Amino acid sequence: MSIQVYTFDCDGTIINSGEDIADCVNSALKRFGYWEVATSELISFTGDGAKNLVLRALARSTKNRFNLESDYNKSQFEQVYKYYLELYHKNPVVKTHLYAGIKELLRVLKAKDKKVVLFTNKPESIAARIFEKLGILEYFDLMVGPETRTADGNAINLKPSTDGLEFALSELNKRFNANWTKDNFIMIGDSDVDIIAGKNFGCKTVGLRGGIANKEKMLAQNPDLCFSVASEIEKFIDMLSDDKCDDFIKNYAMQNEVPIMQDEGSDFICDYIKSHGVKSVLEIGTAIGYSAIRFAGLSNDIRVTTIELDDERYNAAVKNVSEKGLSERITLIHGDALTAEIDGKFDLIFIDAAKAQYTKFFEKYKSNLSENGVIISDNLSFHGMVEDLSLTHNYSTKKLVKKIRKYIDFLKTNEEFETEFFKKGDGISVSRKK
Repeated sequence: MSIQVYTFDCDGTIINSGEDIADCVNSALKRFGYWEVATSELISFTGDGAKNLVLRALARSTKNRFNLESDYNKSQFEQVYKYYLELYHKNPVVKTHLYAGIKELLRVLKAKDKKVVLFTNKPESIAARIFEKLGILEYFDLMVGPETRTADGNAINLKPSTDGLEFALSELNKRFNANWTKDNFIMIGDSDVDIIAGKNFGCKTVGLRGGIANKEKMLAQNPDLCFSVASEIEKFIDMLSDDKCDDFIKNYAMQNEVPIMQDEGSDFICDYIKSHGVKSVLEIGTAIGYSAIRFAGLSNDIRVTTIELDDERYNAAVKNVSEKGLSERITLIHGDALTAEIDGKFDLIFIDAAKAQYTKFFEKYKSNLSENGVIISDNLSFHGMVEDLSLTHNYSTKKLVKKIRKYIDFLKTNEEFETEFFKKGDGISVSRKK
């Protein structure tokens, strides 16, 4: 299995357009004398087409007394539905925004020559306008939606039908002179219909817990992988591209949503270790041992000391290090890095733990640096949100991003250290004593 085609749902996966949709529905309801419905409820009604959305909204507005049994109600429905479509076609990108990290994910997929497909219940013309406004249209090789027609002029049935995936498989093979099969596809979405469509088609599926659809219904379909947001899959693109991937650690991380470094960032640090003759590494934040094992595996004379607070992750790391035969060269410490006492000097200190504590980690462990040692920090872009805070509307995430920004300012103005910043992986800094 080598994943070459990444297929994405639209709302709740690439963009959050829930508020724009809800505002247009409520305007249509109000226009024809119906009570407005709470935005959160209207958002929960999305996922299987505009007609079903409007019908549910009318039913909720009338306390479930609205149905299509009478000619009058049928006429009312058509008027509300038509007015809603007109409004939304005119106002598709007022409050709509990308999910965090999406633009960077799409850029990386394109750079790795993966094909990217959108499956949407929106008309493709509307989706294209939204994506163009948000600066991501260029990354999509194909859009499949209500306007899509097969070669013989037939409409494509929407999800959970597999029609769209079958069409994409055929169309992409023709366009790129390829011989891909369902095993080369992965379906990514936040709703149960996304996962059902992918499973019925026979490809790997990814469920997103942070979208706008019903999370419990989606999880009940048992997606192969599960993340909070789609951008988390960026860390595993190379693994998914491997025909014979049997890396237990990465598989564990994917299944359990354990944070591990993106390959580009990990490769950068490994190259630094090799080119600068690093022999000793202190890692703040073990997770399940992925980075420590990579670092120690570079040479038989490299020693790694690594600290992890979480019980489950620490135990997984111990097992992984043992299975790799690296227990003698990787020292695992179970505890809080803010209170642990570690002796000795290290050629490289790697900070990849609680991001809100980066400054405290830096100050605490700078005395453990060897004469020419460096402190390397990861996740300084944080899926692009550090550069563009509008990518998240979550209050706690905004607070965290602001703390990362303060840490970056701390590095830039530090009188003891000079720091270089690199756009590798999710953003890396290398700090050395002046």
